[in-house]
Amino acid sequence: MILIYSNIITPRIKYIFKHIFKLRLGVDVNFTSDIDNFKNYDSYKMSYNNDQIDNEFYINTSEILFSSKIEDLEINVQNWDGHPVFFFNKDNPFFKFDIFAASFYLISRYEEYLLHLKDDFGRFDPSSSIAYKNRFLNKPIIDFWIERFKSKLLEFYPDFNFKKQSYKLITCLEVPCAFDFKGKGLVRTIGGVVRDFLRLDIYRLYRRIPVLLNVRRDPLDNYSNWIDLNKNNGLETMVFFLIGNFSRYDRNLSFYSKSFTEKIKDISDFCEVSLLSSYSSLKNEKLLEFETNKLQSIVHRSIKKNRQNLLKIDFPLTYRNFARFGFNHDYSLQYYDMPGFRASTTNPFYFFDLENELETKLLIHPVCATDRVLKIYKKPILARQALEEITRYVKEINGEMILVLNNSIISDYSTNYKWKKMFNKFFKSHGKNSRNN
Repeated sequence: MILIYSNIITPRIKYIFKHIFKLRLGVDVNFTSDIDNFKNYDSYKMSYNNDQIDNEFYINTSEILFSSKIEDLEINVQNWDGHPVFFFNKDNPFFKFDIFAASFYLISRYEEYLLHLKDDFGRFDPSSSIAYKNRFLNKPIIDFWIERFKSKLLEFYPDFNFKKQSYKLITCLEVPCAFDFKGKGLVRTIGGVVRDFLRLDIYRLYRRIPVLLNVRRDPLDNYSNWIDLNKNNGLETMVFFLIGNFSRYDRNLSFYSKSFTEKIKDISDFCEVSLLSSYSSLKNEKLLEFETNKLQSIVHRSIKKNRQNLLKIDFPLTYRNFARFGFNHDYSLQYYDMPGFRASTTNPFYFFDLENELETKLLIHPVCATDRVLKIYKKPILARQALEEITRYVKEINGEMILVLNNSIISDYSTNYKWKKMFNKFFKSHGKNSRNN
């Protein structure tokens, strides 16, 4: 355990110190604002103070962790030890910047509470972020800071023990629509056939008719191959199903489709099934509860993991609702149109509600990329290069890397062949069974 001194112990200080020490470094942490108590403590200790108190390791303070306000701050990014940093203090002999304040600013998504650019769906535009502006969006900079902080602590306390970590690749499959043709009901099926005729889309008709006659498997029904692919490469995977009612942005099958529910049951026997919450449920807690209960009734177990369809995340409302509803894990934190790390970390962290100054029990698992995002590179070989760069960074800090693919990428359509092949090779190269891992 390490004892932390600060003249004031705020919720922000408790949150970020516990994140870095307990969650990331595996070290229990306690706090005191009593100087005498701190001086008399004869084990590992550190002060969050502008001056050294008792020959201890210390970090200079920044106002952000002592405030309860959300206001524009002047962020001056500098280079130190090969990394971009801010809240700099060149006179500190141990650490040249306030790692706790800087990490809190990024991990709490402080900038998303401020006035910012939004896309057509009202999502935070990554070009507004400090990470994008200072070119470290694809680098989990907080984790690099923590590794440097750990090495400095070891110089001061050589026998300090930290938990060992290892690189881990986790894959997720999101399923906004389980089948391309199958199980869509009479009206949608007739509409699809008519649309193919009007567009003279012979290829779609050629694929559609045999599926409707039940003589060929639906092109999207490749879930068993996905499960085998991950199993063979020693990868942990889960599948997120959209259960919401059909709407403009949620276009899955009906919950009452027998083929749909049977497919979910079948998949849940081989890997974890979780909820892809609908766009419509964003501001409708009753609808979110309805979708969760529907999925639970199919798989006969509690659903505690969630991913938001179309990644419409509003800070803090979306995560506040998830936490209040009882979800323990979220896999939505990423940018919709750009690879990288939205919170500048690749490792999970608990959601901190800035407006309420409250740490929640919702653990957020950052996603670094999806197949949709990687397609901005146009060619699989270029996307693989971008993915390899991110992977190299994550491996350097022994982090948890999460990659999400849409189920359309595992289909047997010829247009997906090169992309599917690229991801298969990537899994083989970086899975647990890889020699390179």
